[in-house]
Amino acid sequence: MPEEVTIRDLRPDDDVECIVAIALAAWEPIWAHLAGKIGEELFAVTHPDVRADKARRIRAACDPTEGSGAAVAEIDGKIVGFVTYFAGVQPGMGSLGNNAVHPDFHGRGIAGLLYAHAFDRLRAAGMQVVHVQTGLDPAHAPARRAYEKAGFDVVGFESVNYYRRL
Repeated sequence: MPEEVTIRDLRPDDDVECIVAIALAAWEPIWAHLAGKIGEELFAVTHPDVRADKARRIRAACDPTEGSGAAVAEIDGKIVGFVTYFAGVQPGMGSLGNNAVHPDFHGRGIAGLLYAHAFDRLRAAGMQVVHVQTGLDPAHAPARRAYEKAGFDVVGFESVNYYRRL
């Protein structure tokens, strides 16, 4: 029997540290990929506090006074994913912020359920369009697939980051 996924709004006093842990687990492959591309030494210089920085961004996006919203996905009462979202980044436009499903729960359609919840909240706030940004590297491929499955279209603006040792 398939597990039932429940999507609910974030409870800031109870859920934040759990979703920080999920974010850190989900971003490990991305950081490992980058460190592999530019080398551990350069990664340590360019991203000295990457985990603490990610945790700070997640906590800030979960602060209801910041104009953001957040939701979590649960299976059997255990949080397995989350999405943050912002209304009015431009008139009529919202955006998805940090979001992730714990790697142990990938491939179950949980991301799409989270996005649908965020879309409903953004629509109720009067948004007509939603935007999300992600990386083009191989480590972000699962995120790109999830966004495309949720109906997002790619709209260019590729960029590249260069590093040079001094």
